[in-house]
Amino acid sequence: MGNYLYLGILMLAVFLLQYLFTYLQMNSFKRYFSKYIKRGKVCIGIRKGGVKKGAIVMFSIDDIGNIKKYAYLYGLTSFARFKESDIFNKLNINDLDDEILKELGFAGNLKLAILNAKDNFNKVKNGEKICEKKTIFQNMRHKLINNREEI
Repeated sequence: MGNYLYLGILMLAVFLLQYLFTYLQMNSFKRYFSKYIKRGKVCIGIRKGGVKKGAIVMFSIDDIGNIKKYAYLYGLTSFARFKESDIFNKLNINDLDDEILKELGFAGNLKLAILNAKDNFNKVKNGEKICEKKTIFQNMRHKLINNREEI
């Protein structure tokens, strides 16, 4: 009985720590978003990592897509925080493509998140809806529900 109690306390402590670090990560996001929204439009790109590093990028842009500020979150755990960089200052978001991002040293999910932000900007500019991609678990759930209805 004593071992189960210790295990339960340990699991509760781990859960509370995960909650705390996620809360701090979301505060980091809110801080940059509120700072950027005061300057004008904000363009966000997301690339979920699963078991690899995930990325969220945030651009402060003007009406035609010129980048004023850029911040990114890139990491595997909830310890990751947003970092600001001026590598894209004075570029237009529509100028960002695979070739330029490779020259600047971007790869993996960070590059894909930047390209997602570019796509999101163009969709909003054209009046299109931005649809979030379903996760693996959402796809599995959808398949299970559809299979049950067929039975």
